[in-house]
Amino acid sequence: MALDPPIQALVAGLAAAAAAEREAADLNERRRMSAATMVLASTGRGPDVVAADHLIPVDGAEIRVRVLRPAGLAAPAPALYFIHGGGWTLGDLDTAEVECGPMAAMVPCVVVSVEYRLAPEHPFPVPLEDCAAGYRWLHDNARELGIDPARVAVGGVSAGGNLTAALCLLIRDGGMPRPVLQLLDAPGLDLRPLPIPENEALGGLTATAINEYAGNYVGEDGDPQNPLISPLLADDLSDLPPAFITVAELDPLCGQGEEYLERLHAAGGAGVAFRVLAHSHGTWLIPITATFTLVREVRAAALRHAFASTLVL
Repeated sequence: MALDPPIQALVAGLAAAAAAEREAADLNERRRMSAATMVLASTGRGPDVVAADHLIPVDGAEIRVRVLRPAGLAAPAPALYFIHGGGWTLGDLDTAEVECGPMAAMVPCVVVSVEYRLAPEHPFPVPLEDCAAGYRWLHDNARELGIDPARVAVGGVSAGGNLTAALCLLIRDGGMPRPVLQLLDAPGLDLRPLPIPENEALGGLTATAINEYAGNYVGEDGDPQNPLISPLLADDLSDLPPAFITVAELDPLCGQGEEYLERLHAAGGAGVAFRVLAHSHGTWLIPITATFTLVREVRAAALRHAFASTLVL
């Protein structure tokens, strides 16, 4: 199926800007250009949502987390711990707000986003360790943040989906508090190199780009078959939180999210996946289609049910 026409037109219109971003020699400039493009898709935090940034120590450094809370939300409130995408190489707290959208207002809940250190300067395991540090910080400070530690979901987009799934393995095996849901949007779950198709179509995320980003994260010394790098390859996917997975028909990563659900089910876990037709990698985040409206509504509904313990009856 062809791309949704509004997305098709947008991809064509942004082709020159996307090419310039890919070809930018300076990584910081590439990050700046990518973030500037991403925030154009923002629809805002929602009414009366208050933001506060915090610094937390990690292995001789500091990372930021951002807490979004709707005004008047009663404490202790449920929370979504969110991990942004960007191929482990791009993205920040501002792009995270575009990706998670107005979930704080829509659910409603507290949203805590983590700004993990990026590859290639900080390859695996640093980004995952930062995400785990942010998750521990949330629980250690739940009372002060007005969060109910028994109602915390974890979620992420793209590379953030990978980090979310890996974090769930760390949480299970490390005895950390179990999330009520893992929310995975267009996740990359197997970082072994993808085959490059002949006449690879430009526009949207390509296998070539995925391999570049994955290489940045895996680094020279990493093993893409490590289950904390490629959660799909884990021997044991039992005793994990229920999963809500959204994949795109035209995304090279589509099959990975669906296979992950199949393996979760085989391990006795709960979960559901939605395949979005006529869309590429994460393009439902762009607010110019009906898909944008409906995908975020379903995502919010999944969180509400998980927080109310009515997702699986």
